[in-house]
Amino acid sequence: MVSKYDLLVGVLVLITGQIMFEFTPAEDGGPGLLSAVFGMDPGHYVGYMLAVVSGVIGLALYLYDRRVNKVTVAVSILSILLGVVFLAIINIMIIMGMMAIIAQITLLVGIIGIAGSVIVKTRRKED
Repeated sequence: MVSKYDLLVGVLVLITGQIMFEFTPAEDGGPGLLSAVFGMDPGHYVGYMLAVVSGVIGLALYLYDRRVNKVTVAVSILSILLGVVFLAIINIMIIMGMMAIIAQITLLVGIIGIAGSVIVKTRRKED
């Protein structure tokens, strides 16, 4: 049985990646739905805060319950790092196209977190 904490962190990071992607402007490869309504600067702050909160929740759950697997810890750390990078490019217009790439990597990290937690838990059960 997969831990609900592992799935929670994976889903939080997946949702964070999707929200980051929605804030990516259309000219940079994203849908631009939320950036058209709220602007691009709030998108950086929202994406950063969601990524850091998702990562901190994952690390706090690891400290609370040691049965949380290492994949979830790695996903949490990557979420925090991607959030910091997402915020760091706020004023660098040359690499603004990286918003979509960072958001898609965050989505991929969330999917890997969900799939990895399932694979690790089933492998432990077989051993």
